[in-house]
Amino acid sequence: MVGLRHQLSFPPSKERMIVSSAQFARIAPLKRLLAQTTSGVEQVRELVVYEWGRLAQFDDPRVLWIAMGVAFALLACFVAWFYYRERDTLRGPFRWLLTSLRVVALAALALYFLSPEKRVDQQIVTDSQVVVLVDTSLSMSVEDELSPNQEKVSRGEAVVQTLTSSPLIATLQQEHNVVLAVFDEKLNRVMRWERETSPESEAKPQATAPEWSERLQPRGGETRLGNALRSVLEEESGGPLAGVIVLSDGGQNSGIEPLEIADLAGEQQTPLYTIGVGSTEPRRNLRVQELNAPSRVYPDDKATVRCLIQSEGFVGRTVEVELYAREAGVVGAAGDRIGSEQVTFSEEGEVIPLKFDFEPVEVGRLALEVRIVAPPDDQYAADNRREVEVEVVETESRVLLIASGATRDYRFLRNQLRRDRHMHVDVWLQSAQPGISQDADQLLNRFPDTKEALYEYDCIVAFDPDWTMLDAQQVDMLASWVAEEAGGLVVIAGPIHTASWVQSPEHIAIRSLYPVEFQRRLTLLDDGLYGSKIAWPLAFSRDGEESDFLWLGDSASESRALWSEFAGVFGCYAVKGPKAGARVLARYSDPEAGLSVDRPVYLAEHFYGAGRVLYLGSGELWRLRSLSVEYFEALYTQLIRHVSQGRLLRGSSLGRLLVQRDRYMVGDDVVIRAQLSTESREPLIAQRVTARVISPDGNGRNLTMLADEDRPGNFVGQFSVRQEGAYRIELPVPDVLDEQLVRRLQVVAPNLEFDKTRRDESLLAAVANRSGGLYYTSLLTAIKGNTNLQPVGELIESRAEARILRGTPDRDFTEWVNRLLLGVICGALCLEWLLRRLMRLA
Repeated sequence: MVGLRHQLSFPPSKERMIVSSAQFARIAPLKRLLAQTTSGVEQVRELVVYEWGRLAQFDDPRVLWIAMGVAFALLACFVAWFYYRERDTLRGPFRWLLTSLRVVALAALALYFLSPEKRVDQQIVTDSQVVVLVDTSLSMSVEDELSPNQEKVSRGEAVVQTLTSSPLIATLQQEHNVVLAVFDEKLNRVMRWERETSPESEAKPQATAPEWSERLQPRGGETRLGNALRSVLEEESGGPLAGVIVLSDGGQNSGIEPLEIADLAGEQQTPLYTIGVGSTEPRRNLRVQELNAPSRVYPDDKATVRCLIQSEGFVGRTVEVELYAREAGVVGAAGDRIGSEQVTFSEEGEVIPLKFDFEPVEVGRLALEVRIVAPPDDQYAADNRREVEVEVVETESRVLLIASGATRDYRFLRNQLRRDRHMHVDVWLQSAQPGISQDADQLLNRFPDTKEALYEYDCIVAFDPDWTMLDAQQVDMLASWVAEEAGGLVVIAGPIHTASWVQSPEHIAIRSLYPVEFQRRLTLLDDGLYGSKIAWPLAFSRDGEESDFLWLGDSASESRALWSEFAGVFGCYAVKGPKAGARVLARYSDPEAGLSVDRPVYLAEHFYGAGRVLYLGSGELWRLRSLSVEYFEALYTQLIRHVSQGRLLRGSSLGRLLVQRDRYMVGDDVVIRAQLSTESREPLIAQRVTARVISPDGNGRNLTMLADEDRPGNFVGQFSVRQEGAYRIELPVPDVLDEQLVRRLQVVAPNLEFDKTRRDESLLAAVANRSGGLYYTSLLTAIKGNTNLQPVGELIESRAEARILRGTPDRDFTEWVNRLLLGVICGALCLEWLLRRLMRLA
């Protein structure tokens, strides 16, 4: 035993909790621990340690102990022999007294040689940690669980009720720090609770649903259980990981194989406890998976409605699918049947696309509903129908084309719009000589000079425009047209004129319209244009893939396939990046382009006041015509209608209600913008306005929209969509009785999560068994246990760790002890000498 360690009984104030690195830094001996401790709460106690300093100089202290023992024994024997020799002159008590004094001096000398030391060590106890991992993929929205009141609820809601109304978290806190995390496509940490150190505390459930319960709502389009488990095992640093509790339906459909990670957890001795959620019985269900219709149609024009019908448990069966139309906003109306189709399912989980054509007659809002005539054994009738609203308008879209030169994109688009009977197209070809003819309704020789002339247009498409040809008043009018009149602006960068005004300080107002930040200083490495000798395809972001105005086909998957056939473009204008709030829809995929990790922005959009601005990095979309002329024409038609929808779909002269797109995925956040005016046409000045959001199930809730301080009369709000179907947003028009702005959204769920909704018990059980954990077949069993299983909260043993950090020796203590020993040595020898002199001994 090298030394003697003694734990002092300090009062409570001596026991400290170290929470942050700043507090660690105050204790010098603990600085080395900072590299190892990144999070978590650690208990620190002071331990007073006494030991022999001389022993630290020897690799094997036993050699020193043996040598000192032999030396001390020899010296003791010599002293005993020395005084035994004088037995004739010393009487017994004095002989023993003098012998003892000499031995005491030798013993003190030995202690002085051993150098007794005192130091204060730090004992650091790190609590163990348990991660509660909740599946938030969209399959958890299936309603096949029962609440404590025996009401049917979704799987996700059952998990939330379990975590908030049961003592699971509090029970785990008795022994561990607890981390709550959610996973779908990726892992996100939601909440952390520290171990409950009070011995009198009891495990109690939450009184009400806490704020974090909102983050447990299903929203993810994929289930990556393996990825989530790997992230937890590799990244969790809040303390020794005692176990992971997984609440899921086991619907793994992407990413790493979970069983491989379960084996890894077993090797690390980290058990995984899986709790099954959802029904184990096969479903029998027919559902309208998706319904798509154009947001705007024209009277007497043929429009197409597309839908996807999915089945579970109906192989070999035939059902009828009907399309009904009625006036929007009329509650209880059955509508007119305008089409029907017979559908036969030949495979389990098959998804069949259907298409209906119709011709609207009257202007107004039209509600289209697809209904499945389901057989009696369909278990879920709520998803047998889906509704979408379209706006039937007779307004002619007025488009102004601006081009610095007659590029191919410009010429093809001009000819296309000229043939479209719903389009009025005017042209300003900036490089044209006076008297030149163009195929257009009107040929302009300059930008409009008055608001009346400019405000007639719904959309402006500008191909590499030379904005230096606009004076200050025209620039201000253009900005006002976009911001206040909800004008739609499509701007295409080019190699000729873009660089001229990008560097000009006089054109800040023009640059502010764009959704991208331009490079203000060109270098040899970044000359304003990325070009290649080969074509590079466009790399669409998730926003780009979900934006139906960029689709070349009837669905997102078909559009992806068609875009993958597109060879791509050869160049892209170099920009610094997207502005804050802008949506990047696609990037130029050349790996040699760009000086940052992200590739150059090719397609981006943002709101500028009430209007939209769409940016393209080059004028090369004409290359789509190599696949099909229809793709080019359909794409540009959709782009023009998209950016100009704020004008074409305005419901009141006093306001507009705008969203980024008409189609969202379940779990997306929807940003709403409103532009409101008073009856005197002045911007509405208010801190906030309140809109009403009505979900597909008919439930509504209020949404507060706050004023945009930079743009008077503009208000912004945001909410998340949690259900499939049609959402309706209503905003009363200020100062006008019984008039409101209305906007509709279509929300769809990805196919991947609903292909197989049955709980995968075999996977969940295998993950638990191969990691050394247990599988619980229900939430109730996991919380309360049964005759064969303990509750999961009581089953996970603590893996708390204690570490000792060595302190520095107490110099004052060492000096005091050395003085004391020297005093004992001198005192014993002096007393012996004095007694021998008094006894007249040699």
